Amino acid sequence: MKSFTRVVTLAALSSLSMAAFAAPATEVPTAVMTETVVVQEHAPVKGWVNTHSILPQLNLSTQQKALVQKIDHQYASQRPLMSNENRQTLSNLQQLRRNLVTGKRFDDAKAKNMIAQEQQIWAQQQQARADYDFLQLKREHDIYQILTPKQQQQYWHLRQQQKLLR
Repeated sequence: MKSFTRVVTLAALSSLSMAAFAAPATEVPTAVMTETVVVQEHAPVKGWVNTHSILPQLNLSTQQKALVQKIDHQYASQRPLMSNENRQTLSNLQQLRRNLVTGKRFDDAKAKNMIAQEQQIWAQQQQARADYDFLQLKREHDIYQILTPKQQQQYWHLRQQQKLLR
């Protein structure tokens, strides 16, 4: 369901006309609000900032809004989710863990193999998350670069405030 929501959101964003972005700051198009919800859905990590809550406060020009939309599409990637195969493997390993704990005899080899498999899955997840964080940082950089010096200063101030509120 979450993946479907993201695809629908991206489709909605790509279909927005420039007139929707030219609306007054008080009238935010619904699709942009949906995108904000999707971004906030991700669990915050150290340094993570929701740029979509900051950008409306910067009085972006129509051209800047179009560039932000283009950047968003360029870096539009889903947060790395665990594959169904890995979920099933972890579920099986959890059952194996129960069996090891409740069994009459403890099998060292099975326990070590189980732990190694779990560690491999979590390492894959950690790498996928690092790749995602890297792309989000590049996205924020690209957006920052299209701002005027005054907007950059205001952006950084709002970004710091947002981090303090977490």
